[in-house]
Amino acid sequence: MPDLPEVPELLRTAVHALGGKERRNQLTMASAVAHSIDTGEHLAVQAGTGTGKSLAYLVPSIRYAVKTGRTVVVSTATIALQRQLVERDLPRLADALTGSLGRRPRFAILKGRGNYLCLNKIHTGLAEETPDAELFDAFALSRIGREVRRVTEWSSTTETGDRDDLSPGVSDQAWRQLSVTARECLGKSRCPVGEDCFAEIARAEAAQVDVVVTNHALLAIDAITGISILPEHDVVVVDEAHELVDRITNVATAELSPGTVSAAARRCVKLVEDEEIDRLDGAAENWESFLEELPAGRWDELPEGAAAALASIRDAAWAVHTAIGPAKPGTDPEVAAARSQALAEIDEVHDCAVRVLTTFEQRDPSQRP
Repeated sequence: MPDLPEVPELLRTAVHALGGKERRNQLTMASAVAHSIDTGEHLAVQAGTGTGKSLAYLVPSIRYAVKTGRTVVVSTATIALQRQLVERDLPRLADALTGSLGRRPRFAILKGRGNYLCLNKIHTGLAEETPDAELFDAFALSRIGREVRRVTEWSSTTETGDRDDLSPGVSDQAWRQLSVTARECLGKSRCPVGEDCFAEIARAEAAQVDVVVTNHALLAIDAITGISILPEHDVVVVDEAHELVDRITNVATAELSPGTVSAAARRCVKLVEDEEIDRLDGAAENWESFLEELPAGRWDELPEGAAAALASIRDAAWAVHTAIGPAKPGTDPEVAAARSQALAEIDEVHDCAVRVLTTFEQRDPSQRP
């Protein structure tokens, strides 16, 4: 590839094409970003309003991606900024730099799996199940049913399956009936509609572009869990970095409430014997009684009796997991999907109980994960 123009020249081209004015602070930031990318050093920038920071980090990022053929990840905290980047800033910038770079830079947005429709749920009718139906009154259930039907009809016309493309939107309860988490997903190779999966298509497209725009939560999942979600990359730009700690904390935080345990038990009713379900329900009731006796507040050490209650949940959840057993070849897709969702909820309960017990084994609070 021929030598590309340096960052100051590319920034000047972009600013003039977009009808803006050259700003010294913007050039300083862009040069610092380019230097950081070249040297592999970390860089923190606090840019005031009017600096034009999006161009200041996008121009050197795009230049690096086009020059090396490697993807750059841009992470934001808010949906509003993601949309601004993908719908306004990047398209205009790509047009402005096409001549200088020799080709039009490519970009894409990547979100968590739960933001996309699950075609397997729609095709197998799993969306019609409402395991938490008793939590809603008749009017709410009717409203959710109407929303589910509308989204199901939309699924036959949408090209993205992206929740943000659905207008007007629907409630979280309705959307959950039509989407899956990463744990619940059967996986592309085992899903009967895996080749048409909206989430998989989005990931495949993201692997072919120069700049991937994502959010802090997905960035955290990719880094913390070991699940490979983002395309291979060696440059990450974190915009709205002041939100990063809170978003990572949310991803790393799990809830182990009596309701969570009971809901997981209900999900498994059709898959295991009553004995295992009763044992898990009993552990949930015991946990509820234990928590009711405690004052609200943070635990610096496990209260007396907590370890036994958590161990009861852990062991009961694992017993259900074992009773469900491994997947059998040739299993009906609807049955396989129900099994996958049940295992996801049971494993989350089990892992959370283990995590709490393991955390408090470390006597020094400052060393706890």
